[in-house]
Amino acid sequence: MDTAEAAEASQRVTKWIEETRQLFTLLPGLVVTDTQVNERVGVIEKEVERLRKEVDDLKKENHHLRGERDEIAQAMSQIAHRLGWLPRKSPFERTLAGDHPKPVEHPKVAEHPKAGEAPKTDQPKA
Repeated sequence: MDTAEAAEASQRVTKWIEETRQLFTLLPGLVVTDTQVNERVGVIEKEVERLRKEVDDLKKENHHLRGERDEIAQAMSQIAHRLGWLPRKSPFERTLAGDHPKPVEHPKVAEHPKAGEAPKTDQPKA
């Protein structure tokens, strides 16, 4: 290493040391804990825990109510079966291809005969 390179390396190291000193003076300001922030974090953590418990309770209640609903539906189905009632079909339920209702045929309006023509009938002439 020649003297020019050594001088340049020395300047770089000196510059790094100065920058490090500046950073160390800023570091305590960045590391200082803010008591208000810590208090807010504590309050938020308690709120999160409370909400988690509430969600768990609501999930349990929902599961219980769904079970009750299923029991009631089963009981109603048994009652309907004993009484001979058929369950109502959903208006959205699809039917099989052969189950479609036939379209209603409307009676055709009779055409008025023109002058000199006999009226048209569906019955064969005798």
